[in-house]
Amino acid sequence: MRLAARLAAAALAAVALFALVAPAGAQEEPGSTVPSIELSGEISPATASWIGTALSDAEDEDAPLVIIRLDTPGGLDSSMREIVKDILAAPMPVVVYVYPSGARAGSAGVFITQAGDVAAMAPETNIGSASPITSSGDDIGGTLGRKITNDASAYVRALATTHGRNPDLAERMVREATNVSASEALDAGLIDLIAPDQPALLSDLDGFEVKGPKRTTLDTTGYSVSERDMPFRFDLLQILVNPNIAYLLLLVGMLGIALEAAAPGTIIPGALGGTALVLGLIGTLQLPVAAIGIVLLVAAVALFIAEAHLPTGGFLGIAGIAALIAGGLLLFDPGDDGPTVSPWVAVPVAIVLGGGLLFVGGRVLRARRQGFRTGEDELLGSVVRVRTEIDPVGQVFAEGALWRARASGGEAIPVGSEVRIEEIDGLTLVVAPTDGGGERRS
Repeated sequence: MRLAARLAAAALAAVALFALVAPAGAQEEPGSTVPSIELSGEISPATASWIGTALSDAEDEDAPLVIIRLDTPGGLDSSMREIVKDILAAPMPVVVYVYPSGARAGSAGVFITQAGDVAAMAPETNIGSASPITSSGDDIGGTLGRKITNDASAYVRALATTHGRNPDLAERMVREATNVSASEALDAGLIDLIAPDQPALLSDLDGFEVKGPKRTTLDTTGYSVSERDMPFRFDLLQILVNPNIAYLLLLVGMLGIALEAAAPGTIIPGALGGTALVLGLIGTLQLPVAAIGIVLLVAAVALFIAEAHLPTGGFLGIAGIAALIAGGLLLFDPGDDGPTVSPWVAVPVAIVLGGGLLFVGGRVLRARRQGFRTGEDELLGSVVRVRTEIDPVGQVFAEGALWRARASGGEAIPVGSEVRIEEIDGLTLVVAPTDGGGERRS
């Protein structure tokens, strides 16, 4: 019960932390401003969620148009498509602006740029290299590679055509990994504008005729830019949805709980493990999880606990480490280009953490057994206090530590009761309710 309470407290603390860093929701007064939404870093479930939230806020404010400041090397195909859908579904024109100078619209950024009702870039920026690859950076060969490439080519071509841009160059960025500068993109008709900064962009947009489904003539007279940077909540989620980070947090969480279960009363491993587990789940549940990976990780924890209570010379522990490695490598469904845990993370982390758990757990158990061997005569007959209800098994506090205990008569003994140690059965104390005599040892 105490372990469950500590884990619940750790979980509540982690959730509270995540809630505290959530955006307060306060926005500038609508009516004379154009929201400028930050979209930087890898395209992930976190950035997709942020763009959806920001566009919804802009709609609630009746914004005349929205600017998305883009700087990305690329990211997940599924998250990119979610962002594209949100841009296309937005009721107001959306300007995708590759900004500031030195920024890029790589890979998934090409699709997002072409989805914009207006595509703009700052000087000294570039766009392209949208060929599909795996999340680990490897090429996708064979029939699967052709299927994914053809699908992506048709998608970007449709986006460019809809907005009156150059579909051929957009398609070459997918098939040939073509990459061009802002001026080359403008000359080729892949983008609509080049502007050095946001005030200049807003000025250039005045009178601009938007092509495509949201056909209109923009009027930006009297408007100013209101920057909306990604809040810390989404920055934190961006870290947590990294598959390597998610795996590491899950591993630390599960092993911390396993150590607490193997050596009750240590407290810190259980508390830290519970917090890490909650944070790991927050990130993991945003990604395509494979059931087999979860099963293997849970099996690994069970093997470690079994090794702690039923020493097998390390056999179960080694099997647990192997299950940790396999569980990490199979934790996420890679799909077409989905996330995967790097083998360079899964293997050494599992060996170090798993081996460390076995070492620490073994030392704790050996110390306890030694304590029993050397102090058995002193413990027998001593009076101790019940810490968790004995029904039929619970815990008592003896010699400065919590110990497993069972009642000699099989009766239930409530928390706080004093009991006498009558027998020592391995690592279990056999106790009976006290009649008031005996030497107190707790």
